[in-house]
Amino acid sequence: MTQSLIDTNSDLIAAIDVGTSKVCTVLARKSKGGFPELISFSEIPCSGIKRGNVVDSGAISDAIRKTIAEIRSDVGIDIKSAYVGITGSHITYENRVDYFSSIGQQGVVTLEEVAQIPSMVSKGLHLPGRTIVHSFPIQYAVDGHDGIKNPVGMHVTGLQVTTHLITADSYFADKLKETIKMSGVDLKGLVVEPFASSEAILTQTEKDIGSAVVDIGGGTTDIVIFKNGSTVYTGTIPVGGFQFTNDVCLTYNAGFSEAEEAKVKYGNTNLSAIDLTETVPISPIGSSATIELRRRDLCQLMRERAMELIRLIDLKLQQGGLKENPNSIVYITGGASQLPGFYEMAEQFIPNCVIKRGVPDFLMGITDDLRNPCYSTAIGMVLHAFNVENSAERRIGMNDSIKSSGFLGRIKKLLKLS
Repeated sequence: MTQSLIDTNSDLIAAIDVGTSKVCTVLARKSKGGFPELISFSEIPCSGIKRGNVVDSGAISDAIRKTIAEIRSDVGIDIKSAYVGITGSHITYENRVDYFSSIGQQGVVTLEEVAQIPSMVSKGLHLPGRTIVHSFPIQYAVDGHDGIKNPVGMHVTGLQVTTHLITADSYFADKLKETIKMSGVDLKGLVVEPFASSEAILTQTEKDIGSAVVDIGGGTTDIVIFKNGSTVYTGTIPVGGFQFTNDVCLTYNAGFSEAEEAKVKYGNTNLSAIDLTETVPISPIGSSATIELRRRDLCQLMRERAMELIRLIDLKLQQGGLKENPNSIVYITGGASQLPGFYEMAEQFIPNCVIKRGVPDFLMGITDDLRNPCYSTAIGMVLHAFNVENSAERRIGMNDSIKSSGFLGRIKKLLKLS
């Protein structure tokens, strides 16, 4: 693609996924259709994040600069600002209820008032040591009648709002922000990673009937649950692909890179799918000799870790209330979810819901390279940013239209009177 395809910088959306094993930057352009359009993307290996926490700011900022340089070389566009994903066990949520007496004083609830509710919730809170990342309205209540999804146009004086509030530990959030600043990129906003992944995987219908996205990354497994179209639960399990590899390191005294290679090449949680006589070469740390271990033993080790993770996932789904509806859908995505046999284990040991593979979609011009579970977060951040910015632009346009029509109406009245 060329520079001529881009009208202005305001038409651009950039998202940076800072993962445990890589930094991926995606650049897209707003379109007049329903979804943004891919311009370019770049991926650089990086190990500056552990379990969602920044451990090497220099490595991360350097990797970000490299991805931006590759995109600049590819399409001649320099990324100045971007949305960035955040995750980790320090991410917490609460579903809270607030009452705003000022809403509806114009006679009816306006679109602008509803759009301001997330910021009104955030501004009214003082949470020492916590940074508010998202404030998602779940439902509204008027005069004791709850379960209202859209109060716009209703005649009320005051509105009760139930909100899904997601916060991060300020220390970790500030460290990530400072790292982004070091890379020379302006931060447009943080996006909680499992929510981002859900934007690239779930349809609105699936959010309405009740669905979850389980994103298994390198350092953490992140979960987000939707009911009646709204986010109601967010959770993080401090187990991901790193732990599978680390088990191999500790059990066989192997270096991490060699253990990772053995996992990717020989790993499988389905023991019946492998050759019982096959062996795996491993060189223990500090030894020049190579030992041959049974592939079955390696896979048994991974199966045990997979079983632990699946039980923790099932527990989180129960905590979030998803298991109450047997028609609920659970999408499993993320790079570490692609371990052979894991998906089949999840189908077997997560009962009372429908298990599906989560592959990112909804981005115009998406390539086969990006249509992979490991890019769900990066693609989802672009889609989330597009929705947020488009909503803001529509509100501005509607307000301008209302103001304009009001002015014209007054002129017509004056002309009639004269």
